[in-house]
Amino acid sequence: MDAEVIGWLRSEEGRTATVSARARLAEGASELSVGAALRSRLTVDQSRGVMALLEGRRVAAGKFEDAERLFLDRAAAEQASPAEVARYTASRLAAAVGRGRVADLGCGAGADTLALAERLEVIAVDLDPARLAMLEANAAARDVTSRVSVACADLVEWVPPAEVRAAWLDPSRRDSSGRRLDPRRWTPPLDVAIEVARRFAVAGIKLAPGIDVAALPAEAEVEFVSLEGRLVEAVLWLGAGFEAGVVRATALPSEATLARRRHEADVAADVRPPGAYLYDLDPGVGRAGLVRRLARDLEAWQLSEEVSYLSADVPRSTPFARRFAVLGVRPFSERGARDLLAAAGTGRIEVMRRGAPVDTNALERLLNARLPGGDPVHTLALTRVGGRLTMLLCARER
Repeated sequence: MDAEVIGWLRSEEGRTATVSARARLAEGASELSVGAALRSRLTVDQSRGVMALLEGRRVAAGKFEDAERLFLDRAAAEQASPAEVARYTASRLAAAVGRGRVADLGCGAGADTLALAERLEVIAVDLDPARLAMLEANAAARDVTSRVSVACADLVEWVPPAEVRAAWLDPSRRDSSGRRLDPRRWTPPLDVAIEVARRFAVAGIKLAPGIDVAALPAEAEVEFVSLEGRLVEAVLWLGAGFEAGVVRATALPSEATLARRRHEADVAADVRPPGAYLYDLDPGVGRAGLVRRLARDLEAWQLSEEVSYLSADVPRSTPFARRFAVLGVRPFSERGARDLLAAAGTGRIEVMRRGAPVDTNALERLLNARLPGGDPVHTLALTRVGGRLTMLLCARER
């Protein structure tokens, strides 16, 4: 979609065509037939725009409660941070800068801009006129137009007004071939994005969750953010208001956080066989190097130095892990698994693994084919204990 098509989609004719196409798809019509019907009365670009908008909204539905009001295509929806995550990072940036204006550099369709605009005035900068057109449409949908201005510019060359003290940067990590894992191939490359961020008193840079912490500046705070147990993004924070040299894991929606100094020595791992409870850790804890810290908090131990499962004999609650009661433990085999399930009266099984070279989906299908279905639903955790592939039959404590 280009900016002209997005403008048309916002018109009465565009809205009517979108609503009609959505209704036909909901009734079971195929995308081919709906697209053909649109082309019979609209231009090719307009009909493609309607279908692209509907696909973008469908992809965005899991991220935004008001996805049906927003203007995105599939790529914009996939790249956008979920609303809860965008609001959290916006709150951290706003707390650091206080009042004033902030620049959203590489704003795209504006998921982060919208969250920032709930707290601050925002200048949204992007080189793509279509993305800026989406952003303006989304700002109108959220009724924050008065707090958002746009600039079509290269974020590296753009010169901010003097009153802009803070910036949020989102380097593009995709091209036509898909995700680019190497930060040197981002647009702009990560080292350039960091230099841009240093022009501001405070700044945040959205990173891929798999980023190598050791390669990041020592004066930065690095935060791994998860949402409901799924690692969503990492953020590099620079400037006053953030903790230099700290790595943290933050779990949403609770906003609970754990942190450590990057270069502080950790205690030796306590590795023991499984106890009465198993903890399946939030992935941000592992990425932030906080497994041992959490183990101390839970009075737990590791099953292996290489695997982020913890175990304990006393149950404790934490937003950083799912807790399971251990019903049985034995070396892994399909026959042994069937015996464990039969003895526990399992109705249905879910399989998870850490450090175990097993196709969990295939094993789950195989075991469930011989179970009666229904409750109780148990979990089979596969991992290595004492160097041996081991299975733990567990009941999740919700």
